[in-house]
Amino acid sequence: MSDPKKKKIIVYFCISIAALVIIGICVRAFVLSFIPYTDDCYVEGNQIVITPLKEGFIKSIHTDDTFLVKKGQLLIELDETDARIALDQARENLANTVRDVCRTFHQVFAYRAEIAVKEAELIKNEQDLEHRTQVIDVGGVSVEDFEHAQAYARTAFYELEMSKNLYQKELALVQGTTIKRHPLVLAAAQALEDAWVQLYRCKIYSPVEGLAAQRRAQVGMWVNKGESLLSVIPLDQIWVNANYKETQMKKMRIGQSVRITSDLYGKDVVYNGRIVGLPGGAGNAYTILPPENLSGNWIKIVQRLPVRVALDKDELCRHPLRIGLSMEATVNFDDGGGELIPKNNDDAPLYETRIYADEICGSKDLIERIVKQNLDPSLAMYAETPLLIEDRQ
Repeated sequence: MSDPKKKKIIVYFCISIAALVIIGICVRAFVLSFIPYTDDCYVEGNQIVITPLKEGFIKSIHTDDTFLVKKGQLLIELDETDARIALDQARENLANTVRDVCRTFHQVFAYRAEIAVKEAELIKNEQDLEHRTQVIDVGGVSVEDFEHAQAYARTAFYELEMSKNLYQKELALVQGTTIKRHPLVLAAAQALEDAWVQLYRCKIYSPVEGLAAQRRAQVGMWVNKGESLLSVIPLDQIWVNANYKETQMKKMRIGQSVRITSDLYGKDVVYNGRIVGLPGGAGNAYTILPPENLSGNWIKIVQRLPVRVALDKDELCRHPLRIGLSMEATVNFDDGGGELIPKNNDDAPLYETRIYADEICGSKDLIERIVKQNLDPSLAMYAETPLLIEDRQ
């Protein structure tokens, strides 16, 4: 075979290869774009960022990256010195406040008794004045004695008025309230609760079970309120975001089954997922700098939309996944004809934790004990029963 013929064969071969490549690209671009498959698919999940609710020095760390933590497990301890001092001060303040309120109750009763004494003195002085008035014209008493009687009566009247005003002043502080429900006692009790909570928050607990990750905390480090210390990733709160092109979304509906494989386990492990949500916007709409299409200087690009796919919990338990892993997803368009937009939120996930409800556990008992220890026994009836105006009258 001559060289020119060999060159022609090589040229034809190269042209054929190029044509096949172009055809393949076209098929992928125009045909495969309508097939419900995507490899732009990643594992997503909740990442619980552990942050302190108060500032302080880190005293100890009880876990590290990749280790399992249980719900309610102690993760980090802060220095408790300042918090314990504040709690002791709050205890003393509550005790003094209860004693001050008891003293106010006694002062009310003392002024009430004083009013009775002043009323009796006023009656006596008025009677003395009346007797002297009857005999002053006949010289039965001296003018000086008569004038003194007038002064005594006037003094007794104003002393009575002063006692009544002092009584009303003290009564306004306790009228209609109990010792335990007195505003000053409640304020001191709330301050003690706050000090109790601040001491409790020196210990940071895990709100969920999961793997520890991204530990930034170090022993001896000063941390501020809200600063990120580490993360906990609950492996049972995992789903898949399958980023489909908008040209593939026409037949996609909520409830359709999805066949998913991972690069981690390969094609032998198949996850049977289900579409639980279609996105409210394309991915580019959520970027820090969304496109400005009104400027006139733009290039049209086929957008991708993240389709949320729920995974079977049993399959996840057998073959755990990690956030960020690459997946491949194929939607079964023949499986059901659900909605494009959910009609209700019945299937929405619920994420909650109850560990923070323990923050004030024990503070109520402490408050009750302090109030009882500092309550005057003679005022026990007013610990729960409000003081009324007619009491002790």
